[in-house]
Order: sequence, then C-alpha cells, then structure tokens
Amino acid sequence: MESIMEEVVIVGAGIAGLATALALKRVGIRALVLEKAECLRTTGSALNLFPNAWIALDALGVSHKLTPLYPPLTTGSITDVSTGAVRQISLTGPFS
Repeated sequence: MESIMEEVVIVGAGIAGLATALALKRVGIRALVLEKAECLRTTGSALNLFPNAWIALDALGVSHKLTPLYPPLTTGSITDVSTGAVRQISLTGPFS
C-alpha cells in the first residue's frame, strides 16, 4: 500500500479553509483539510460578502453558483445602541 503525503494541512473546514484547499488544488498542491465537527451543520449565522469577496469567489470558479441565490444588498440599517435610533443607509455606491 502506497503512502500518500499532503503538501499542506489546513485546520478548519470553514469558508476560508475550503477556499484555500480549492485554490491550492487548482495550482496542483495537495491539501489535507481537518475539521473537528463530525458533519455539516447549519447554525444561526449570516455572511455578508463585499465586492472583493465576490471577485475571489469568481476566481475560485464558484460565484456563478451563488449569485442566482443571493442578490446584492442595496440598503442596510445602523442602530445606535445608546439611544435605540435606527438609521437606514444605502449600500450602493462606487463599489457596486
């Protein structure tokens, strides 16, 4: 039986770990991804991606799978925790 050696070990199969493994694979570098969780899980979290993140996802070849599901945000809210005042903001601008 032949022993297989990875060139890189990545600890954590989150977004950064998996994206790193994919990028390394694309340039011919084997990577072993370690994750302590036994299975995939969904938790109450959110992910906002700014334009530079979409550029990175495009470079990895996966943005086309996400763009139909997640339209760009155009507005947001800022809450002043001391007063409770909520202000609406536009998220469109030179970066959109």
